[in-house]
Amino acid sequence: MEPSGGRISPSTERWDGRRRLTAATCSTSGRILIVDDHELNLRLLERLLELEGHEVRAADSLAAAKHALTEEQPAMIVLDLNLPDGNGLELTRKLKSQPTTASIPIVACTAGVLPEDERGALEAGCDAYVSKPIDLRRFATVVASMLP
Repeated sequence: MEPSGGRISPSTERWDGRRRLTAATCSTSGRILIVDDHELNLRLLERLLELEGHEVRAADSLAAAKHALTEEQPAMIVLDLNLPDGNGLELTRKLKSQPTTASIPIVACTAGVLPEDERGALEAGCDAYVSKPIDLRRFATVVASMLP
């Protein structure tokens, strides 16, 4: 699907090294929406989450993320804060201010490494903050702590 302003790609089949995973064999806790404009980061996060058994939907822009959110409510959002078409903190504030989306955990995943970057993300409503380059073990731990 190619909405104006970005690309959304639902992952429906994955390979875990032994068997193909489908929606029926993946986590029932819901799909995780990853929003990142850098293809390599998007694929890395997507692969890591799929290996953990999660269904993933990827969006490469805020416009694509907003479109994805109109189609389904994810169990979690992993959000790059610096996107070409806007600031992820604005989307975070909007989602946290609406009763239907306020409970969705949002993990900021961004290149900002200063304490004020993390503080700003948490004050905007992000539930966790992971800086890039991504520490894969820490990222997996953060995600696991946010999902039921």
